[in-house]
Amino acid sequence: MAAIQAIRSKGVLLVTIIAVALFLFVIGDALRGGESIWNQSKMNVGQINGKKLSIQDYQQMVEDFTTFYEIQQNQSSFSEEENNRIKDEAWQTFIQNSLIADECEKLGLAVTDDELAEAIQAGASILNVPMFQNQQTGRYDYAAVQSFLTEFQKAKESGQQIPDTYNKIYKYYIFAQKQIRSQILAQKYQVLLSSCILTNKVEAKIAFDERMKESDILLASIPFTAIEDKDVEVSDADIKAKYNEEKEQYRQYVETRDAKLLDVFVQPSAEDKAAAEKDIDEIYGKLLEAQNNTAAGNVVRQSSSLMPYTNILKTKDAFPHFIASVLDSVSVGTTIKPAFDAAQNAYYTAKLLDKAVRPDSVLFRQIVVAGTEDSKIAKQADSIMNAIKSGSDFKALAKKYNQTGDSTWLVSNQYERAQLDADNTLFVTTLSGMTAGQTKSIKVEGGTIILQVMQTKKPVTKYNVAAVMKELRFSDETYKSEYNKFSSFIAANPTIQQMEENAAKSGYAIRPIENITSASHNIAGIRGTREAVKWLFDEAEEGEVSQLYECGSNDHLMIISLSGVNKEGYMPLDKVKDEITEEVKDEKKAEKLLAAITSWDKAVATKGASTDTIRHITFNAPSFIRATNASEPIISALASKTKKGETAGPVKGTKGVYMLKVLNTTNFGDKFDAKQEQETTSSQNLRMATSGVMQTLYLNANVKDQRYKFF
Repeated sequence: MAAIQAIRSKGVLLVTIIAVALFLFVIGDALRGGESIWNQSKMNVGQINGKKLSIQDYQQMVEDFTTFYEIQQNQSSFSEEENNRIKDEAWQTFIQNSLIADECEKLGLAVTDDELAEAIQAGASILNVPMFQNQQTGRYDYAAVQSFLTEFQKAKESGQQIPDTYNKIYKYYIFAQKQIRSQILAQKYQVLLSSCILTNKVEAKIAFDERMKESDILLASIPFTAIEDKDVEVSDADIKAKYNEEKEQYRQYVETRDAKLLDVFVQPSAEDKAAAEKDIDEIYGKLLEAQNNTAAGNVVRQSSSLMPYTNILKTKDAFPHFIASVLDSVSVGTTIKPAFDAAQNAYYTAKLLDKAVRPDSVLFRQIVVAGTEDSKIAKQADSIMNAIKSGSDFKALAKKYNQTGDSTWLVSNQYERAQLDADNTLFVTTLSGMTAGQTKSIKVEGGTIILQVMQTKKPVTKYNVAAVMKELRFSDETYKSEYNKFSSFIAANPTIQQMEENAAKSGYAIRPIENITSASHNIAGIRGTREAVKWLFDEAEEGEVSQLYECGSNDHLMIISLSGVNKEGYMPLDKVKDEITEEVKDEKKAEKLLAAITSWDKAVATKGASTDTIRHITFNAPSFIRATNASEPIISALASKTKKGETAGPVKGTKGVYMLKVLNTTNFGDKFDAKQEQETTSSQNLRMATSGVMQTLYLNANVKDQRYKFF
């Protein structure tokens, strides 16, 4: 009882302890849940209309677009710049498709499966690629699509190992389906917009007349620079008034950064150049001594040339200009003396091993005989060859061995820049040397291929060239020397203010970089600087100096300092003051000139004036004025409404004041077709309206781009 009494006396305390424990347990779970949500949010690359895009989904989009371009361009890899363009296109397509899809959902617009199937059957341009083309006509063939999908599905269901090429083509097809659906939906949305834009006969007639009338004029141009800056007075009130008038021009839709950049471009030293010249001279000597293709090819391989050697004949297009340009002027067996090409920053030499006329394109078909026993392969191949010689149908024989026997084109640009192994070299060389109707068999690893050429096209001169191209690079010692010098400068000048004061003394220059966006793939066009972009947006404080970045193509040393943050919204006046000041100066100069020029004679006599005859001016095309180096729409408008022999002006343009005399007018004799002209005008109006609608949708969607955190 005493124990129970003791517990009762401490009841309030116990209840409190239990409540606190429960609270900590619950809040712990909540915190862990919040941490999970926080981690998920950190894995988003952006959002639109409140919908988040995960890094996984974005990576899949980029992969899909990469596959698309691999198939479209017949490439297996892309440069850093090309990959960046693919990433941007994936993002921009996602934004545009999302904006349209959201609007169409509100409007009840959708694309049915039947509409999609109809578009695929009709042949959307995205599907017009070699694997979906008729081999005879080179045009899109829906039957080829069906055949591929059937074969792919059978292989998948049977558990067969599907070749990577087939998987890639299938991914391409699925991607194309999505794109076609989005395109159809966008077209429906555009049709809906078009019904909101009306064009009448009067507007169509005006547009027609403006296009049909052409004028020749004598133009007097007086650039604003004819009046000196000291002769006009610009007040702070003038600048502020102009800023308020044009404020929308200075609106930023994304946050940006201003920075100060110190970049060192490491270049080869005199010693590096001397060593490179000695190296290419030695290679030239070895090529001179090479007595056959194999020996010359070995020289190329041992030299680590930027151009690998393949023992096949190639068109000039396969070689750099500095080699291609001399091939016709030298004989077979000639070794081209070493030279330096500044555009490629490379030394080169080459030996012409062979030259012959060969078809650029070969239409062929094949039967592959494979197996594990050479004797059986040879026996079967001989049997097929004998059957063909006896007049047997090639396709029928192919089907007997579970092959299609379909024909396909081999074109020079499909293989000339590729690194071919021995089997592929034999394959290409054999086909290129065959004539229409000829059949040959070649032995390759694991089997025999029976080739039959059906047609050849476009005979061209081709060349077998052992070419050595070596980039002029700085040595490790040169790079180390520049790195140590730069590091010492940074250590001695740790702040951006000190760097600015002392940069010139050390041979460096600091330059300002404005309005860097988080979507920038690099800074100041220097490759490999995404980490610096991330630092500017995620970590940097104003005035802070970054770490030393080794970037570019491992040939740049860089530090950067954050000098300003430009928030989303209107740029402050002090940021654009210089630009506005110049604009106000020009306006005040224009006022003076317009007041002084009261006749053609006074226009021509004005200081700084020049005259020029300009022909074929129409209302639809802005005139480029050489005297002011500017495109001036006002001249086209003024000329179109002025009759022959009349003088018009003066008027203010973007870079000067102008007066003109119409020397001649011509009206083209085209007949006005009201219906056709209305359709043309309506299409033009629709394009402008669509652009405006998409911009409004974008601004209202609160788009956030955080890809810089990941790429």
